[in-house]
Amino acid sequence: MCVALVGLCASAQEKGDMAVGLNLGVAPCLESGANVTNFGIGAKFQYNVTNPIRLEADVDYWFKNKGMDVFDVTANVHYLFNVGSKLKVYPLAGIGFAHCGGGADFSFDEDDYKDLWSRSSDDDFDGSSSSSKFLFNVGAGVEYPITEKLAIGAEIKYQYIQHFSRLPISVGVSYKF
Repeated sequence: MCVALVGLCASAQEKGDMAVGLNLGVAPCLESGANVTNFGIGAKFQYNVTNPIRLEADVDYWFKNKGMDVFDVTANVHYLFNVGSKLKVYPLAGIGFAHCGGGADFSFDEDDYKDLWSRSSDDDFDGSSSSSKFLFNVGAGVEYPITEKLAIGAEIKYQYIQHFSRLPISVGVSYKF
């Protein structure tokens, strides 16, 4: 079993492979009583450090909802496993920086979040404040090559920012060069 697992990992990717990609996603807030869900777009750059280990730089913009928008930059590590002949699955972990505009200053308590995020429109909040914090995320992804250079994929992450957590789910396409 160990030999089979090592064989799976060793053939997952080639050292030195690079790719760029675009993502579309949705990121619902996980705070109790908060009903904010941001839709977003993103770009990524991937580099295989070793055959199974890939580094990724990711930049995402999550559009305003209930007066709040988020811009985040993350560095992630993927550990790639081949499943079948083409499909790759991977756990991921990363750290980054998030800038939230429109009033979520990450110092509110739970009741403040309920008041801010239960609003029915973007016009209810003046959007004059913003905050920046470090973030941590863990998750999993899947990737399937549709040609030798082009692949499609999906990811789900648990993203924690001080006093604020959410669940970004994204689909995307990447180009390997």
